[in-house]
Amino acid sequence: MGARRAGAAGGGTAPRRMGRPPVADQEAVIGAALSIGFSGLSMSAVAERLGISHSTLYRYFPSRDALAAAAADHAVRAIEWPEPGDDWRALLTATAWAHWRLHAANPGLAKEITALRLTGPALVDRDNRTGVALLGFGFAPQDATLIVDMLAELVIQAFLAVPPAREGGEGDGTARDEAGGHSVDAVQQRRRELIEPWMSAFDPRLRAVLTEAVSGASATWFERKLNLFLLGVAALPH
Repeated sequence: MGARRAGAAGGGTAPRRMGRPPVADQEAVIGAALSIGFSGLSMSAVAERLGISHSTLYRYFPSRDALAAAAADHAVRAIEWPEPGDDWRALLTATAWAHWRLHAANPGLAKEITALRLTGPALVDRDNRTGVALLGFGFAPQDATLIVDMLAELVIQAFLAVPPAREGGEGDGTARDEAGGHSVDAVQQRRRELIEPWMSAFDPRLRAVLTEAVSGASATWFERKLNLFLLGVAALPH
C-alpha cells in the first residue's frame, strides 16, 4: 500500500491541466490573424496564439494565403467607407483616406496586396462600388476602372515600406495615428536617411521641396499627391 501511494504521489502520470480546453472557430482564427498582423502572419503563429494544433487550424483555412484573404476581408469590412454623393472629387478623396485608415490599421496588408497573395469579396465589392459611382458621374468605364486602380495604388505605395510591428507594438519604429493604427512616419525617417546624403546633387529649387517632403508628416505629402491625382482625373471627359 505504501509503495502504491508513493507511486501515485510521486508519479508516473502528469496531473491533468485544469480549465477548459482551447476552443477555436473561424471567427477566432481570423481575430488571431489580425492581432498578429499580416507582416508576421503564419499558420504556426496563429495556432500558437490560439493554443491549438495545426490540424485544427487547417479545418478552417487550407493555407496561410487563404487565411490572409479572409483576414483582409474582415479588415476591409471594419472600415467606414464613404457613400456616393453629388461630387466625384469628394467621393474619391474620402475613399482615399478610407484606404489610408485600412492600411494604417493593418501593417503588412500593402505588401500582401502588391504581391498578389490575396483578394476577396470585400475588396472586390469596394472597388466595384467606387467604379459604378464614377460611371454615374459620367466617367467612361475604362477611365473609371483606371481611377479606382490608381487611387488604391497611391495609398499602397505610401505603406509598402512600413516596418512590421513587433509583438506588443513597441520598439518597432512606427508611430500611432489618431485611429490607433501604425502611421508611415517610420518611412519618412528612412527616406530622409536615403535622400539627405544626396541633397547637394539636386537643383536648389528642387532641394527645398524634397526637404519638405521627407521632413513633414507622411499624410501631408500624400495629400499633395492625392490633389495632383485629382487634377488629372478632372481633366478626363465626364
